[in-house]
Amino acid sequence: MKKLIAAPMTLLIFTLFSVPLLSAKGLPANYVSLKLGGFFPQSGDLDDINADAGFNGEIALGHNIAPGFSVEGGIGYFDTKGRGSTPIGNVEEKFEVIPLTVSLRGQVPYGRFEPYGFLGMGVYFIKDKISVPMLGSDSDNDTDLGFHIGLGGNYTLLNNVFLGIEARYLFLKTNTFDVDFRLDGITFTGNVGYRF
Repeated sequence: MKKLIAAPMTLLIFTLFSVPLLSAKGLPANYVSLKLGGFFPQSGDLDDINADAGFNGEIALGHNIAPGFSVEGGIGYFDTKGRGSTPIGNVEEKFEVIPLTVSLRGQVPYGRFEPYGFLGMGVYFIKDKISVPMLGSDSDNDTDLGFHIGLGGNYTLLNNVFLGIEARYLFLKTNTFDVDFRLDGITFTGNVGYRF
């Protein structure tokens, strides 16, 4: 009985995964993508300064290295700003971050639709700016290694143009003004790209 069930299940799994890969063979191997959206703070440290959601943007360049797999490099920008009360007034703190990232992506194309998952790492150039009433402002910079994992999907239109959405969770720790600080967060983006 188990053999009778296993054979159709194996055939079904093979069909589900082989047909999409065959339909994706005609796509060009390279792509460029513009990703625009928001950064949403997720760490306790960012909660402590009442950090707001901020802007997130990225330009990515990718290459299909094997059926179902690609490698993607990107450069981007995101920010978040928070505030806290002190005896002399509200203190504002803003983090501005420029990431250089690389990701390994696994995708399973179904015709024009391409869902994918990815993981990667990056170098993050961080600027921390603090403004204190009556005392002015100051800034500190740091460069740190971060990691990310995410999911997304693209839909290819005519002439190799595609639209997509993506969600990414970032794990990032920094040290500015001699204080350890976690900048973990989620980015959501809408993407437009071109295959070539």
